[in-house]
Amino acid sequence: MAKIVSSLFPKTPGTTKIVAVMAHDTNHNGICYETALRSIFASKKDWRLVFVRASKAFSPAIIADADLFMVARTSIPDPIDLFPAPIADASQKGEVFWNDTNTEAVVKNIRDRGMGFLSLHCTLYSGRKEIADVLGVEPVMHREIQPLWAHDLNQEHPITRGLDPFFINLDEQFGAVIKSESTISLFETTGMHDKRECVGGWCREHGNGRVAALLPGHTGDPYNVPVYREIIWRAAHWAARKEIPSFTG
Repeated sequence: MAKIVSSLFPKTPGTTKIVAVMAHDTNHNGICYETALRSIFASKKDWRLVFVRASKAFSPAIIADADLFMVARTSIPDPIDLFPAPIADASQKGEVFWNDTNTEAVVKNIRDRGMGFLSLHCTLYSGRKEIADVLGVEPVMHREIQPLWAHDLNQEHPITRGLDPFFINLDEQFGAVIKSESTISLFETTGMHDKRECVGGWCREHGNGRVAALLPGHTGDPYNVPVYREIIWRAAHWAARKEIPSFTG
């Protein structure tokens, strides 16, 4: 008999459950990410956003009934253990999010149960082949932090249809080599200093689940760009297999 995993923060009738794990380290501002994402989805009163702020606090039970998992995490461990002590007189390193248990749970929930997956910014450097296979890409490392021009928005896909190119004042430009024939490119970016062109976002199906990946988001600048905020809004709805309403945030 299959083992039943009881959910943490269980869904209630009529709600959509979103679980998010954002990076909190010397290079990524998890507070900025959480604040921005909560503001993007503030109008979704039937969406429950559960943010896991420390790797140690995550359990596969949290995503056992999630409709969507949003994540911006690399392979590095939490540089400071934020859980559970709110006051400390010494720094203690936290844990790695992408361990064997968490990776297996995420992949199975996407592939088998059909949980949506929204991969943000640095997640493509999870260091796990299983996650790379879900994303259908090989990562391309960023260069300098620089202004970015996002262009060639896919006018055939609901995540980017009807949206115009946009400018990001300052960000890292991760890129990706698309390996899966089923992957759909959503937009590209050009670094304004080095002129490098990269895939900036894509989506695909993986098993029973939908996967969307958006690479801008190292600094707070992208989350203030109206077009990019709408792309995040649409990508979340698409990945969760929800009708995409007009964005007003």
